[in-house]
Amino acid sequence: MTPKFISGPPGTGKTNKFLTAKYLELLKKYSHEKIIILSHTNVAADEIKDAVLKLPEIKEKGLTKKSLKYKICTIHSFCKSRLVGRKEVFDGEDHKNLSMVNTLFKIQSVQGFDPDKHNFYKYLKDAFGRGYEDLKDYWKVCDRDSYKPYTINMIEEMLPIYQDYKKTNNVCDYDDMIREFLDKAKEPDIDALIVDEAQDSNVAQTKALEKMSTNTKEYYMVGDADQTIFEFAGANADYYHRLSKDAEQLEEGYRCGQTINSLCKDIIKPIWNHYGYDRIWKPAKGIVGNHYYLPSLKTNCSSMEKLLNKIENTKETFLFTYRGNPSDTWVKEFFKDHGIEFAHVGNTAHVPKKELRCHKIWPEFVKGKPVSLRQIKDFWSYMGSKVVVRGKGQETFEDWINQDYTIDTLISKGYLKPTQETDFAEVRTKTDKDRIVYIKKILRKGFDFDGDVRVKYGNIHTVKGMTFDNVIVDQTATRREDYFTQLRLKYVAYSRGRIDCWTIASQGKYTLGGRR
Repeated sequence: MTPKFISGPPGTGKTNKFLTAKYLELLKKYSHEKIIILSHTNVAADEIKDAVLKLPEIKEKGLTKKSLKYKICTIHSFCKSRLVGRKEVFDGEDHKNLSMVNTLFKIQSVQGFDPDKHNFYKYLKDAFGRGYEDLKDYWKVCDRDSYKPYTINMIEEMLPIYQDYKKTNNVCDYDDMIREFLDKAKEPDIDALIVDEAQDSNVAQTKALEKMSTNTKEYYMVGDADQTIFEFAGANADYYHRLSKDAEQLEEGYRCGQTINSLCKDIIKPIWNHYGYDRIWKPAKGIVGNHYYLPSLKTNCSSMEKLLNKIENTKETFLFTYRGNPSDTWVKEFFKDHGIEFAHVGNTAHVPKKELRCHKIWPEFVKGKPVSLRQIKDFWSYMGSKVVVRGKGQETFEDWINQDYTIDTLISKGYLKPTQETDFAEVRTKTDKDRIVYIKKILRKGFDFDGDVRVKYGNIHTVKGMTFDNVIVDQTATRREDYFTQLRLKYVAYSRGRIDCWTIASQGKYTLGGRR
């Protein structure tokens, strides 16, 4: 079925306006079992699911995250759900096992394994994503330097070993999910299919979507060609521009204030000129905002003071984003130096809330203040043999009533040794000194026990589709990419913000958005 295209710049309501409204409309005609919404990342899929589940009409129907598990998910997850026979996903442990039996896989380190960074797996993904079944064909046209130290002969020699390992151990990789869906799965019985961030679909994913839509009554593709930033994985901005040239255009901005809106328009203007169009993209009403410049994250200046003051004295959210991994290190160092509570997007906080609570509450607990059973269990997960008595208690915590308890209770029941130590760092299991120093900085500033972490970080590809009050963009580029690709990356980065934005001058070899 030919899809209907919905297009719009960042923050024009593609997800929270069009998609949720369309879902409610479809629910009046079809069962939720036969309405599928797909995206490209788990973070994006979860955001869509959360937006849908907040709708009063959805609550009335009793739908939950569990009931929508494979109804609102990634393309890969949906494909995997349609396959017969359960398979686990190939991971770092599998790579270590494979490396132990074959030296070819030891060329690159297995520590902190990431298939996107191991060039053998990266080559397979890139070739398949672009529609090349014969690996030699892709080798003829690819940037071979990006796959060093491998040669095509080495890759072809490693492939059967890799395939045999997966078969023997009943595991699959993400390419397998798409490939096996195309080769083995039946066309699913779907009434309506919506694809979010459709411009990021590569050749293989596009074929899978075509198969999914075979029996659909309604099919929508929602996206923005100007946000095509997964070209390295086979997405094609030119292709999507052609497909979506007659798309329904969204124009009203709900996210970016006047300053960020104008900045993003200036960034993307060369691409608009290239394709011969000029879009209407209105800024969010009532928001102006400011644009600040930072020489680096280690430079004290008025812009840095404004940033730190805003982080410490407002309830607004902040995103630090960048192109490549070196910036990841610099950003985390900045957070730790300034005692800023932070988390990676889509993951837990660098220091979990329960760990911070233990340090905060322990001094009062030692002095006799009663605390909840939940808090005692949290203490227990971090405490060391200096005060805790392992296996000596009269009963398990599961036998306790869910109420408050004092330290005297734990001592009397044989769980704790008597102590007057009010610093939790002194009674917990060993941990690195830097972590303790960082925790104490956070405690001195105070933190929200129950609220979400307000300051987050992630590379531009990871944060796509997300919204924050403020955005800080490191313009360091880790590779020389196509000029338009770099512009799209900057466009996506700044458009995550609503109010204020900060530009960090390039701290690396290349500056994002610069011409070759």
